[in-house]
Amino acid sequence: MVRSQMNFKRLSLTDIKIDIQRGPRKKTLIEAMEKADVKNKWENSSWGRKLIVQKRRASLNDFDRFKIMLAKIKRGGLIRQELAKLKKETAA
Repeated sequence: MVRSQMNFKRLSLTDIKIDIQRGPRKKTLIEAMEKADVKNKWENSSWGRKLIVQKRRASLNDFDRFKIMLAKIKRGGLIRQELAKLKKETAA
């Protein structure tokens, strides 16, 4: 992304910090980000993981979505069976 001005309303703060001087050049900023391992920290954060999952879901084709639907149905059936067992045990 090209560096540019942005409104404060569009910005969101994270816990990821970099020790750097004010107004650095692009090269200095990239070096500081690599040194602080910002990309890895972002990918391991809950927000970053959520965005990765969204991108992965958006790239699925029809057959992949169909397989996921079948897996969800199967998982729901197993959960219902286990819940029925627990209810039966508590009733007895």
